[in-house]
Amino acid sequence: MSKLFRAEMVAPCGLDCNICSQALIEDEPCPGCNGPDENKPEFCAKYCGIVLCRKRIENGYKYCDECPDYPCDDVMEKENRYTTKYPHRESPLENLRMIREKGMDAFLEYQEAHWTCPYCGNPFSVHRRTCIKCGKELV
Repeated sequence: MSKLFRAEMVAPCGLDCNICSQALIEDEPCPGCNGPDENKPEFCAKYCGIVLCRKRIENGYKYCDECPDYPCDDVMEKENRYTTKYPHRESPLENLRMIREKGMDAFLEYQEAHWTCPYCGNPFSVHRRTCIKCGKELV
């Protein structure tokens, strides 16, 4: 099982908050979408349609792929943004598929192997071209 990546940091949509730049900062890191609102970016805490999804909350869906409306517009917006707009590609849909097919432990082991900086051994961010910890270029 992964030591650097934690299951509670996998967001309902499938994004892995373990690799979010806000979760990787040293001072007051974000606790991820499943954590308390303290230290979350304003968008994530107050405006994210997935975190605030009434249908997901009322039905107790841990992950969006449990919903009959999956993938909804909010999930597809994340999918399109995270597969095209950032220096490193992450697919929430692929992440949830892998979790369902191989299990959380296998997913976290894959994430650790894929998202660990080869220079310093710390997780790097989907949002940045350089490692937050050592500053080395990763793209």
